Amino acid sequence: MNSRERVLRAINFEEPDETPITELDVDVSVMERILGRTLNVMHSLQAAITVDRDMERAYYDALYEVYRKVGFDILYAYESLPDGYRLEKLPDGRLMEQMGRVFSYDDVAKAYTPVGSIFQTVEDVRDFLDERFPDPHAPGRDYGIKYLAEINRGDKALGVFIREPFAHVWEALTPVRFVYWMHREPSIVVKFIEKVTEYNLGLIERYGELGCVDLIVMGGDLCDVKGPMLPPGEFRRLRIFEAMRRHVEEAHRCGIKFIKHTDGNVKPILEELVETSHVDGVHSLDPSAGVDIGWVKEKFQDRLILHGNVSVDNLATRSVEEIVEETKNAIRNASPGGGHILSSSNSWYGDVRLENCYAMVETGRRYGRYPLKF
Repeated sequence: MNSRERVLRAINFEEPDETPITELDVDVSVMERILGRTLNVMHSLQAAITVDRDMERAYYDALYEVYRKVGFDILYAYESLPDGYRLEKLPDGRLMEQMGRVFSYDDVAKAYTPVGSIFQTVEDVRDFLDERFPDPHAPGRDYGIKYLAEINRGDKALGVFIREPFAHVWEALTPVRFVYWMHREPSIVVKFIEKVTEYNLGLIERYGELGCVDLIVMGGDLCDVKGPMLPPGEFRRLRIFEAMRRHVEEAHRCGIKFIKHTDGNVKPILEELVETSHVDGVHSLDPSAGVDIGWVKEKFQDRLILHGNVSVDNLATRSVEEIVEETKNAIRNASPGGGHILSSSNSWYGDVRLENCYAMVETGRRYGRYPLKF
């Protein structure tokens, strides 16, 4: 079976020929090491920042080449900026993206990362939400996924990455202002989350119309290493889980599976993600935060697709032999019965050791063949 057939069987809790393998993202600097050449592209997992269609195509051409060379089974695309859009560049070289966050360039990752915000007052937020909020239906939003589908030709499964409303608003307001306004001006925080939710629903509808998208992954952390970033009661008060369920329902209406990404210790909110939000799966299952993928598999069985969970920290610091054992353990505990996509617990970022990354993939291919033999 080809990669897409393999993935579709796995995410429907059937055993394919072997456990599918992929990464949610590969830093441009790592792509260059894999391909052995310099790439003239811009990329950010956090936001749409490429305005040049030639550069956008060059990025997806390189991404496709990397994923084919490594042997991944799922390609992930990201939201495109509308036709003719111009990002505002600040005097110090930073970029202001369409959702109000300020980005700077990371030389190691060769990517833009969020470092600030344009929002200083509640009035700034109100003005943005009422007058300047982006349109998910603007022409060109789906440019990247359409191009990737064209060059992929049905070989690999296709996923699209969208942003979590809570995480986006948390970053856009900055954590200090988010928490302060959550208590002093809760209506503006709720309104911002609602606007991002409606925006995402428009994107999902558009992706569904294309007929080529198999997975939606919602990025943005709800947890850190200690647990949820807010008490679960505050998540409920802000209707975060209900907003996520609306995303899931729209994805399901379009025939697309929905996976939630979060780093950190997700265990305290897994029940909420399953019972309230109705997500199909979870990505990361962060072993560095004490998440045992075997425990999650045993608890949720065929109610939750597991996307992970070789420690990305270990890919940067441990030996090949240790990565082999960690990968075998992930397969042993998560792959029986299908429902498992092998990956790191985040992405292949700039500090990973390529020999460890390759060891993860090679071990997955060797020990992930069904029937599993452990």
